[in-house]
Amino acid sequence: MQLNDAIRLRLEQLMKEHNKSKYQLSCDAGVNPSQLNDFFRGRISYPRIDTLYLLCEGMNITLDDFFRSPLFSIENIEVNDMLD
Repeated sequence: MQLNDAIRLRLEQLMKEHNKSKYQLSCDAGVNPSQLNDFFRGRISYPRIDTLYLLCEGMNITLDDFFRSPLFSIENIEVNDMLD
């Protein structure tokens, strides 16, 4: 799995857990809703780390909580795609 896919899946998991739509999360995080939509539609490959931080704050979690998932284990991420 590519890293951006893992980030997308993790955001979907957390939005479901916190019962938030993309729009609600954007508002709670203070992030323009189009930024989040562009990431989910593939127009943006990766969210910036400061944007991801704000999204985490919008769900009252830390970046550590976000990345503490089997989705981000070395066995699941295709490292070669990150090197290109």
